[in-house]
Amino acid sequence: MNTVQPTTRVRRHRWGFQRWDDNGRRARVIVMFLAFTMVVRTIGIIAFSDGRQPTTVFERITSLGAYAWLGALPATIVGVVCWLLPRPESRRRGSLVIGDQLSFRIVSRGRNIDAVTETVLACRAAMQARPLFPYRIEVVTDEPVTLPAGDDVVSIVVPASFRTDAGALYKARALEFANEVSTLPDDGWILHLDEESHPTQGLIGGLRDFILDCAEDGHARIGQGCILYHRQLRQNPLLTLADSLRTGDDVSRFYIQYRAGVAVFGMHGSFILVRNDVSKAIGFDFGAEGSITEDAWWALAQLEGGRNFGWVDGYVVEQAPQTVADFVRQRRRWFSGLAKVAIYAPAPWWSRLALILFIGTWSLTLFGVLYTATNLVLGLYTPVAIAWLAAACYSWYVTMYVEGLALNFRVLGAEIPRWKKAVYYVAQVLLVPVFGVMEAAGVVYAVLRPERGFHVIDKPATAATELPPVRPEPATV
Repeated sequence: MNTVQPTTRVRRHRWGFQRWDDNGRRARVIVMFLAFTMVVRTIGIIAFSDGRQPTTVFERITSLGAYAWLGALPATIVGVVCWLLPRPESRRRGSLVIGDQLSFRIVSRGRNIDAVTETVLACRAAMQARPLFPYRIEVVTDEPVTLPAGDDVVSIVVPASFRTDAGALYKARALEFANEVSTLPDDGWILHLDEESHPTQGLIGGLRDFILDCAEDGHARIGQGCILYHRQLRQNPLLTLADSLRTGDDVSRFYIQYRAGVAVFGMHGSFILVRNDVSKAIGFDFGAEGSITEDAWWALAQLEGGRNFGWVDGYVVEQAPQTVADFVRQRRRWFSGLAKVAIYAPAPWWSRLALILFIGTWSLTLFGVLYTATNLVLGLYTPVAIAWLAAACYSWYVTMYVEGLALNFRVLGAEIPRWKKAVYYVAQVLLVPVFGVMEAAGVVYAVLRPERGFHVIDKPATAATELPPVRPEPATV
């Protein structure tokens, strides 16, 4: 381990990473949330100023839908608290190089080799720009693939005959095999990535700083940061905007759990930073039940084992689904898998309860949207307190959609003219009800026909990465 040089405290550095939680942005988010709440409530007052009491059985049942919005209240409170917390100061160590080795571990079935190639090149380009630690790029596939040449690339092919003791499937099976055969030392670190996950240059410093922070305090925490989805904004605007909420969720609900050192909501399957011995201590052999959302199961198992979690400064850029059908299937898999995690995964009772509450909130989305749409026709009276709370909950989701888009624009910089950004912002706000229906459709699909396998959505290559210099052929395990 290198000796840590004196740290400096800055908000921004020349490698392109700018913190998302500066005080000005915090104030803007809260003001935006309050403004949206006032606008939504004002529209409600105008639309239902002569709201009437329900008379028929159908109307009485329909009127209960207003209370469905209260399901989103816990998430709203958590989000607002997150943005009101005092921001921790950034710790930057400039160009300090450390000796800890890091593996960019990319997992893929091997059928989307163009996307995998782009990710390998993105990892290499980021490290060439900021060579702050020794690294390797491990590509784990179910079948042999041709990878970019380079002595920094290691191909790990999972044999068709490989079986785990508990019968892990899909990605969990591949991750367990990689744990068993990788030559990465136990004190090395792994950054788990999906086949289309591109690390940014600014992330490299964040990885280095997180590793050094863990060394300083003696706790090998598990880290995660913010994921962006702007890669196909021009080609696939609807679904890219639909995933803005995921970025907003990262910097609210997920951020506050990592700041508290826990992972009660699970983790994303990519952008997981973990020391190798910590990863192997739990492993990924969770059986069939834990293989649908192996990331969340693994996170709660680590939490049960007493492991702490933390936030990693920096961004990873991924892609939104290509079709509405894939969007719904993706949400179905998440809902089905998280339900199994909440019921079966080894986890503290309080984390299990928090996850169940989150799943319940997600389930109620459909009823809130249906009630609002139906009541535009029926014009039923909604109790004032419920109306204000519903307006606040809806407005918080709108705020997080907008903030997620803003963070994507922040990284895109001047690539999109201001007038077009304004069009995207307007579309983002107006389409929130549509996105709510899409999210709810995934829940309904999961309830009516639970995920039985592991649906992998199509995410084609985007030709977004320049080719770095060619190196010798990759090694194969």
